[in-house]
Amino acid sequence: MKKINIIGVDISKNTIDFHCHGHQFTPEPVGNNLKGHRQFERWIKLKVSKQKEEVLIVMEYTGIYTYNLERFLGDRGWNYVKRPALDIKRSTGIQRGKSDTADARMISRYGWLNRDVLKPHQPMNDNLVALQQLLSYREKLVSDKASHQVRLKELKEQLSDKLHEKISQSSQFIIDMLTLEIKELDRTINNHVAEDESLQRNFELLTSIRGIGPIIAITLIVVTENFTRFDSHRKFACYCGIAPFTYTSGTSIRGKTRVSQLANKKVKALLTLAVFTAIQHDQDLKIKYEQKRKEGKPAMSVINIIRAKLVERIFTVINRQTPYILKPAA
Repeated sequence: MKKINIIGVDISKNTIDFHCHGHQFTPEPVGNNLKGHRQFERWIKLKVSKQKEEVLIVMEYTGIYTYNLERFLGDRGWNYVKRPALDIKRSTGIQRGKSDTADARMISRYGWLNRDVLKPHQPMNDNLVALQQLLSYREKLVSDKASHQVRLKELKEQLSDKLHEKISQSSQFIIDMLTLEIKELDRTINNHVAEDESLQRNFELLTSIRGIGPIIAITLIVVTENFTRFDSHRKFACYCGIAPFTYTSGTSIRGKTRVSQLANKKVKALLTLAVFTAIQHDQDLKIKYEQKRKEGKPAMSVINIIRAKLVERIFTVINRQTPYILKPAA
């Protein structure tokens, strides 16, 4: 069996704490910068192993703080994997106290216990990273625009012709500018997709499905890292919080089958919007929706069924690399 050394890494904005499972001592933290990354690599070679295939570095998802370290490790050929913080925390039992050093030890222990199932990640390519940033910024602009629109509407309803003209003009100017910026961002996003043949191909496949519009398609590409992060539609359904789970124990506990609240709520909400469009333009899904409602199922349960069906179609067209063909209405 191949020897494997698991290094747990706790990353913050300014520092990196790390610990190799099985080692008695935890080294001093290094800076979360190029100098610190080089120090970290020297420590690995000196104290752990110079053989890169014998080392697996485990870290939490911490947004942009892992970006530079991921790029450094990827360029140098070191294997690493990112895992959700909640997954790591819940797997380690009761914890008393908290520190970055203790977190690094906890992550290394988690990695050791799960070493047989952890698969190394690859850094996202530049276009995916750019799309991730642009989508996040677009979401902020859309939120700002909605906030200004709601505020202006409330002021007009309450003050009517007493609303100061300057406030009305200024608010409308901001709304108009945000609208233009969002449109410009959409063009920039489309250009980034078009620059990458794989991204463009998967984008076209996704938008061949009724209900999956451009923004939903690009969000799915980013979240799944161009469909390399999830092995099947079932795993993605769990990630989105649309997979139902039973709640039973012995003969006394017979809870309702429910979806988990541990989910990517943004993707789940986008899939809900996709359902409303799909049942208007896809005859099969419309019939399925109406049939389940006639059977007495709650509206949200039926919506969840359609969401799951869309996710299955999404992964089918990606895996087969063929567009979805809408069946003609009978």
